[in-house]
Parts: sequence; structure tokens; C-alpha cells
Amino acid sequence: MKYQAPRGVKDLLPPESELFRLLEDEVREVFGRSGFREIRLPLFESADLFARSIGESTDIVEKEMYLFSGKGGESLALRPEGTASLIRAAIEHRLAEPGRLERLFYQGPMFRHERPQAGRLRQFHQAGAEILGSSDPDDDVDLIATVSRHAGISRVPASRLLINSMGCPECRPGYREILVDYLEKNHDLLCETCRRRTKTNPLRVLDCKIPSCQPVLESAPHLVEFLCPASRSHFDRVCRGLEGEGISFTVSHRLVRGLDYYTETAFEWVSDALGAQSTWAAGGRYNGLVRHLGGGDVPGVGLAIGIERLFLLRELAGTLPQKAGAAVHLAVHPLEEAARPYAHRILASLRDNGISAVGIFGQTRLKKAFLQAEREGALFIGLLGGDELSTGTITIKHLATGIQKSLPTFPPEYLSKALREPWTPDPV
Repeated sequence: MKYQAPRGVKDLLPPESELFRLLEDEVREVFGRSGFREIRLPLFESADLFARSIGESTDIVEKEMYLFSGKGGESLALRPEGTASLIRAAIEHRLAEPGRLERLFYQGPMFRHERPQAGRLRQFHQAGAEILGSSDPDDDVDLIATVSRHAGISRVPASRLLINSMGCPECRPGYREILVDYLEKNHDLLCETCRRRTKTNPLRVLDCKIPSCQPVLESAPHLVEFLCPASRSHFDRVCRGLEGEGISFTVSHRLVRGLDYYTETAFEWVSDALGAQSTWAAGGRYNGLVRHLGGGDVPGVGLAIGIERLFLLRELAGTLPQKAGAAVHLAVHPLEEAARPYAHRILASLRDNGISAVGIFGQTRLKKAFLQAEREGALFIGLLGGDELSTGTITIKHLATGIQKSLPTFPPEYLSKALREPWTPDPV
């Protein structure tokens, strides 16, 4: 039996795995600078949590969740997104309380049974930031600015910010009726999915990508034209705030997001560089979600970044984080059996002094030892034979330049210092 990774799941191998981690660290640093504190969330939750928060008629809940039964018979799901889990944790641990403001962020894998394609995997990674306890539009602006104005995250080719208003429970039901009436009048011009969504989740019809539906949807009524005074004021203040920050944006009347919990501001960053999967980060406000999941009347706004999509876009642009240096400073190769204990002592002393070092113990031929050192990404190879044992030294060769030196191994700090300094040939 030959085993392979399941469809839609990707193995991250060196050196890509290191670059992926550096990108995650960069995102973590950006959120930290903006005052967000990290929360670690479980990989699975009650399936009902996602059905109640995301919406039972959404594609995620209807088709894409990975469901399984616990030993007690409870219905569980691998998390398809992070906001619902974070809100559940905030309610459970009293972080979402009226009058209290919390800034939290998370990172980790999510799971959706979707058709795999570039930037869209069944196990994918997200980083998300949430502000709980504020309904102020300036917090919407500040959250958007966290991504838009950061030189690293925003270094994405052809990236554009789209925004819209989802309205509130006061004005959205009226718009929904108007939209449904319009869609039913154009029923015969819509695809089968749009016809079904007209009855179950009409706002999601606006997000359809089927070419034949586009003329109808482009002429659909705009939600922002039916906002109540409070929602209109909120949206106007967000737009003015972004303009004041010098952040370019486009009001997209068909931007509705795929989750039912959004209210007021909705936004996403898109780039055409990835083709159909153009959205690489998105979010919005969800003022009723905490109450809907059993907490108090606590408003919130959040966003999530797709790390795989961000990685692909930054790779295309040549702006991925740079590796700090070689994975290994020194590969130590004992040339004879008696030198093996000496090699272990050198490895321990170098690692204790902050130098990355590996031992090459399984090769008897010197040429293969050099090849292995290069595979390890080592800067140097250190050779230990009878002469080195008797003199307490190590013969070190710089693999890129060929410069070779004999260095004492005691005190340990001397050798560590020598490996950190530029190497030049010894004077003749």
C-alpha cells in the first residue's frame, strides 16, 4: 500500500515550510503591534456552534464542514473558520462582557470540503483579529488599517480593498424583500444555485460568479441605498475614516460575504494575480453574534487572512520574508570511531552558545559527508580525526569559499565567536 496525502491537503516541506512560518510570524507581529493578544483555539467544536453562527443555509454548513460523532454521541465539526470559535471562547471565559473591550487574534488550520485549486485547500491556514466590545466605526477603520498600511502584509500584487455595508436588523429585512422581488422577476435568467438561494439566502445570490447571471446581478438594487439613518451614518464615517488615513478603497455593492453573522461594514482585499480565488483577506462587523451565541449584547468587528493565498501572492511578487540565515551553521563529521564522543561534546557546546550544529555520523566517505553538509544547508563542515583529538582542535572548512582553518575547541565561546565572524584566508 502506497499512502499519499488526502486530496486538498498539502505537505509543507523545507525550505517552503520555513518561509511559511516566517510569514505567519510576520502576521503575528503585525497584530501584536496593534494591541491584539493571541488566543489558541481547539481544532474542533460542536457542529451546532457553526450552524448557528455561520448560518444553516450557507455553503459552509450545508456542504463543506467535516462532521464526526464524539464517543458521547455529540455532533462535532472540524472548525471551518475562526470567529465562531473565538466568540465561544470569549463568552465561556468572560472576555466578551458589556463595557469591556478585548483585542484578540488567532492563527491555525481550518477545514472545508471544497474543490481544491490554487490558494484553496481543504486544510488551509488563517490568521484572524477580532475587536470585541466596540461599535465605533473608527475601530472598523483601525482594523482595516492594520492590514492595508502594513508594508509586509499589504505587499501584494494588484491588491484592492473593497467595502460595503450589510446594514443592520432594522434595515436589512426591508432590502431583503426588495431583492427577493427583483430576483423572482428575473428567475428564468438565473442559474439553478441562484434560484435556490433566492428562497434560502438571497444576499448570497449577489456573490454568484456564473457568467450568465452577471447582467441580472449588476442591475440588482444596491443595499447601501436602503440603509437606515444609523447604518448610513456608520458607513459614511468608515468611508471618511479610510479617506483620512489615505487608504484607497472601492465601494462594491455586490460584496456581501458568505457568513450570515455580518452587520454594517463588510470588506475584503482582492488580487487578480490568483485568478478566480482573488480574495486573500476579508472581514466585517458582527454586532449581534455574541448575543446570538448566548453572551451579552457585545458588538464586534474582525478580519481573517488566508495564509496560503498571501504566501502565493507574496511569492509571485518576490516579497516573501527572507530567511535569517542558513539552517545549519556547522556540520561536524568525525573521521574515525574514536572522534565520535569528541564530536558530541562539540555539538553540545556550540548549541549551548547559540550556534546551530548537526553531526554527520552515518557517512564513512568524506565526499558523501560534504554532500550531506550541503543538503543540511550548512555554512561550514568541521572534520575531526586523530590530529584534532590530540591537539583539542577542529578543522573547519567554509563550504562557499573553500577557506579552511584549524581552530581550538576550548573555550567553547572562542569557537562560537569564530563561526559568527567573516572568514578570510590566514596570512601567509
